[in-house]
Amino acid sequence: MISGFCQLCEGWKDGGNDMFFKRLKQLKRTTNYDEFLATSEIIRDSHKRCRQGRVNANLTQMPTVLTDVQVKKLLEDSGFLLTAAWPIVKEDLYRNFTNEDQLIILCNGEGYAIALMSSPKALELCYSMNLGLGTCFGEEVCGTNAIAVAMHLKKMVVIKGEQHYCQLFKDWSCVAAPIRSPGGDIVGYLDVSMDSEEELGHTLALVQAAVICIEQKMYIEKLLGEMTPKVITSPETLGRFETLSAREKQIFSSMAKGQTAGEIAGALGISKDTVGTYRKRIYKKLGIKRKIDCSNKARELGLLSE
Repeated sequence: MISGFCQLCEGWKDGGNDMFFKRLKQLKRTTNYDEFLATSEIIRDSHKRCRQGRVNANLTQMPTVLTDVQVKKLLEDSGFLLTAAWPIVKEDLYRNFTNEDQLIILCNGEGYAIALMSSPKALELCYSMNLGLGTCFGEEVCGTNAIAVAMHLKKMVVIKGEQHYCQLFKDWSCVAAPIRSPGGDIVGYLDVSMDSEEELGHTLALVQAAVICIEQKMYIEKLLGEMTPKVITSPETLGRFETLSAREKQIFSSMAKGQTAGEIAGALGISKDTVGTYRKRIYKKLGIKRKIDCSNKARELGLLSE
């Protein structure tokens, strides 16, 4: 057992990517897509519960159920899961999609979103739908969806576009799977949502591989006792930063380093007024109001040393 554990640790030390790719290759050969597709009976029962709970089938935006203070506490309470899952979501899972608009949602055990990953364009769309950190995907809040059904069944599930209860999700197909702690309890859910016309077999294998790697990483971290309380980059900050365009990131980095609008304009060959326009967009997207906040955000993102 100790020998096997040491090999597992070495695998992560040498690079979690290799472990992910090995799992993915194996799962692509063995995964049966039909095994995870929600049956008509499962969907019928879910829709019945939605009607009984008077869920609005014509939702155009996700309901807000948590305050900013509650979202902050939610992220703090989810630190162990976030620390283990986020690098795998960002470095392994997301990079394996050919379509960058795939939306990855990481939820805690109660179905509240604690991290999102997608293209800037897709994230902008999500925010316009009030879909972000703290969004609840419980069936009683937004009807039949992959996360809610996975919570109900306590297993991985595929939900196709037309199977959703609310009109808001009809154009998406989703794969969701529970994430279990080293003790076997469900501590979170991983969901990938995409255009309903996309092929789901590859996504199914990706989600399975990611969940396996996340669970193994949590197991290793727990046994090694390396999970000490520490400040991690807020998934909200990461999500907002990813909505910046390449030029906005360039100007953000310059502002964070203390450069003036004139210096930035000269270096990029644009006018000071154009820099001012970009600055307003950056402030709005990052939710900041002052130049000093750029430096603070950059340090949180690891783009500046202390």
